[in-house]
Amino acid sequence: MDAAKMAEIERLAGQSEVLYRAGRLSEAEAACRRLAGFLPDHPMIHYNLARVLKDRGKTAPAAAALRRAVALAPEMAEAWLNLGMLLTESGRLDEAEAAFQSGLATRPEVWMLWSGLARIHLARGRRTAAESALLRALELAPKAPALLVNLGNLRLESGRAVEAAALFEQAVAVAPTMPEALLGAGNAVRRSGDPLAALDYYRRAVAVRPGDLGLIGRLAEARLSLCDWDGIERLRSDLVEPALAQPGPWIGPMQALTLPLTLTPSEGQVFARRRADQIAAEAKASGPSPRIARAGRRDRLTVGYLSADFHDHPTSHLMRGLFAAHDRAAVRVAALSLGPDDGSAYRRAVREGSDLFLDLAAEDNAAAAAAIAKAGIDILVDINVHTRGNRLALTALRPAPVAVNWLGLPGTSGASFIDWVIVDGVVAPPGAEAAFSESLLVLPHCYQPNDRTQPISPDSAERAAYGLPDGAFVFCCFNQAYKIEPIMFGRWMRILERVPDSVLWLLGDSVAMETNLRREAQARGIDPARLVFAAREPKPRHLARHRHAGLGLDTLFYNAHTTASDALWAGLPILTTPGEAFASRVGASLLGALGLPELICPDLDAYEEKAVALATDPAALATVTERLAAARLSSALFDTDRFARDLERGFRLIWDAACTGRRPRRLEVPA
Repeated sequence: MDAAKMAEIERLAGQSEVLYRAGRLSEAEAACRRLAGFLPDHPMIHYNLARVLKDRGKTAPAAAALRRAVALAPEMAEAWLNLGMLLTESGRLDEAEAAFQSGLATRPEVWMLWSGLARIHLARGRRTAAESALLRALELAPKAPALLVNLGNLRLESGRAVEAAALFEQAVAVAPTMPEALLGAGNAVRRSGDPLAALDYYRRAVAVRPGDLGLIGRLAEARLSLCDWDGIERLRSDLVEPALAQPGPWIGPMQALTLPLTLTPSEGQVFARRRADQIAAEAKASGPSPRIARAGRRDRLTVGYLSADFHDHPTSHLMRGLFAAHDRAAVRVAALSLGPDDGSAYRRAVREGSDLFLDLAAEDNAAAAAAIAKAGIDILVDINVHTRGNRLALTALRPAPVAVNWLGLPGTSGASFIDWVIVDGVVAPPGAEAAFSESLLVLPHCYQPNDRTQPISPDSAERAAYGLPDGAFVFCCFNQAYKIEPIMFGRWMRILERVPDSVLWLLGDSVAMETNLRREAQARGIDPARLVFAAREPKPRHLARHRHAGLGLDTLFYNAHTTASDALWAGLPILTTPGEAFASRVGASLLGALGLPELICPDLDAYEEKAVALATDPAALATVTERLAAARLSSALFDTDRFARDLERGFRLIWDAACTGRRPRRLEVPA
């Protein structure tokens, strides 16, 4: 090569870099292409050209340039890495995985290639493979904060909160201003039982990135779970309205439900739909959906219940008797488990009550979807949807002809890939259709199943064992702390004020939560000692201790669900006042199915008056309590067999709709 040509090559090389750094990408591309004309077999020139093309949004030519670079230099790790990342961002996961694997074949010491491969495994639901890849990467780069965060998130999702916290704390030590590390640390220590440390991490994350609505929402959620209500009146203006205005799933569907605000139906759907759309896109990129048979006429349907909660969990407490109660002439029952086997009686009841039990916890989404399709599931009932432990991306792969949202989420999924939501006429009265993306299957009684065989311990413990004063009237609410908010708490304090020698028995969640509520009581003129906090107990003992209470008090925006069923089964009457949203109408649904409409109050004033009246009129309270005792085994609420028949009729209705290809907005199951 003559000197003039060499000089031109050197000039173009320098010029292309200067132009690239100056953001003059069109000119930089031209310079790179001229260089490639001089040196067509130089891998770095093709690599640099790809960099420019990518920044210009020319994804396909950029990928082609990177493929040329690795063809010329198979050991060029940075080219394999960029190719894998480019293909990942384009949703071409098969090709991306091949690129990372090819890079690792020649350069296994490059930790970023292992990290990229882990990302592919995660996108496809291969958690075990993702963890292995991240561990290999960490062997090579033990202090890389991104790796520590990714492995921490994986461990947290697997329920290993203590291990996750240690990883996040390592990441924070290396990168103290990394928001992802601070957020992860907050999530992990909160899950492992240190809510105050979680608050500190969330505050630090918000301080680093003050405009991040996701971080602001997580901080607000953590504070509300401790009943820290300072500034609660600004939640809508500071969080909800900006989150609605900006694209993206800033507030999760469950998070939106737990905010002590009344969201309009359209607002609630926005948050659910954004997250569901994100999941649908991820599922589409992860691979093709399995081939399934079309809906056709058949006498017996196969119903698959998909859940991460088939263990000692409130969902299984409710569903325990349902599996065995199904009529095998009408349905074949499949339990599709995504969660751990804890060896509990609840797990055994699900397994033994099902015709088919598939443990899919270790399967990636594609393999799990294939297994569901192979099992011939006609109706897939997703019990988690957006709740903890969900695998909504699996449902998005449509492994069954009909998909249903039920039980775990008291609201809409927002998902275009879910056809139906199971409700009742109280939680979703006529006209509520606008609040749901799904069509509504309306059961004739309560949408929530209940187990009429739950054992109640023959507990002989006296009041003093629970910190309850002898002779006092005991109001009770065992809801989780995040459901308590200042409007209803204020009413509770007024009730205590009007009923001398009464106490409020609450479920203790943390020292911080108890301290905050005692402070709130004192601010309302109530002696903090009149709040009594209960520790968590095994279910039979928990049910038994309800006998020491006189009246249950429901929360406002997010009612008791399993907690209310427990109280009613244990013989404790509950007062509720329904709101507009599904989550705020569950108490009314339960009481209506029980035949005790007099405990459903039209507004807060009536709620307060009813509580005071019952607490100060022993005869009236005794009458209600006796009616509840009689209704436990005679009403629809705890009639598991009747519920199973209602559900089976509902499944037949939605299957027939699928066969015709016409899905009405609302279908009522006859009583």
